[in-house]
Amino acid sequence: MFSDPQESSSSLFSDYTYDKKSFPRITTTILEVHSDEVWNVAWSHDGTHLASASKDKTAIIWRIGLEAEPSSRDCIAEFILRDHPYPLGCLAWSLDDSILSTSADHLVFLWNTKTGALMKTLENHAETVSALVWLPDGSGFMSGSLDRKIIFWDMEGELRESWNDIAIRVTDAAVTHDTRRLVAVGMGYNPPPTSGTLARANIQDASPPMGPRSPENRMIIYDLKTGQVEISVHMEGDLTSVKISEDSRYALINHAPDEIHLWDLEESKLVRKFTGQRQGHHVIRSCFGGTDGNFVISGSEDRNVYVWHRDAGTLLEVLEGHGLGSVNSVAWNPRNKRMFASCSDDNTIRVWEAPFGISASEPKMIGKGKVRQPWAYNYGGCDLGSKTR
Repeated sequence: MFSDPQESSSSLFSDYTYDKKSFPRITTTILEVHSDEVWNVAWSHDGTHLASASKDKTAIIWRIGLEAEPSSRDCIAEFILRDHPYPLGCLAWSLDDSILSTSADHLVFLWNTKTGALMKTLENHAETVSALVWLPDGSGFMSGSLDRKIIFWDMEGELRESWNDIAIRVTDAAVTHDTRRLVAVGMGYNPPPTSGTLARANIQDASPPMGPRSPENRMIIYDLKTGQVEISVHMEGDLTSVKISEDSRYALINHAPDEIHLWDLEESKLVRKFTGQRQGHHVIRSCFGGTDGNFVISGSEDRNVYVWHRDAGTLLEVLEGHGLGSVNSVAWNPRNKRMFASCSDDNTIRVWEAPFGISASEPKMIGKGKVRQPWAYNYGGCDLGSKTR
């Protein structure tokens, strides 16, 4: 349940009753340094830093202070990472938060988060890298690509293993926290042979009987240790992201048009669909939220953020604030369960928090077309005491 850290006996839901005062539905900070659309955001594991990836070919590491009161919190664009030749797609923090991995087209970059220095550039993929995931056991990370490869790397960026010629062009992937499974989604499905290379045998096909197959979209669940396919599921729409619940039970998949699917990985079945948001043309990344992952949260092409109760399927909030364009990614702070971030085509990142007893009056307008809430203490990129690389 989503509970007030200062009042552990008070929960957000009682028989699915929704308490707006406890939910992070107020924009407390607007980060505005990127010069183009912001496509992805990711929190560090300690919850003190936020990384953002943009069409402007930069990633930014933001330091977000731990102070409970927004007006007294530090907010600094600590490093602007400029050495990308293409727009950025993916971001992922190492388990100890010492390394940030980023992707730009077919390239993967490893950055020292303490200095902002580029540590290594990896060029093993032939097409766009669409997934970066650090492994929960701390052994390294994996990258997935449209080139039908999933590559496993050690902490230093040395290649450990490569799954080649897999059945899909990977659009996203995630690893369960118990390190048992890798869940990949993608397009251009090519049926594997009945026996053959690693990660292509022992398939249980959950799709209905069909005639000759044409290229299609798939979710494939792999046994991470052996690389064997546990189940391969045909899906009709485009699949743009996958997130795994903390208990490793559920996978959350963005499914265009206009749906988010919740899959039970233990029972290999679809348990719920979330609707209301708009997705037809853009990559949108949703996530779980709340203390027990009881929320599902997603951006949308209608510039809003949508929030549902995971188990009830109830739409709880439609949060307004971003400007024109799509809200592309959302990320819940892993340490502060009353905070999440969203990013948008409007070039900004918003940090959302519970109201903290602040009275929400009409927003002030600052600059052309810019909005500042009375409680938004720090607008226009916070402290620009950043370093560039």
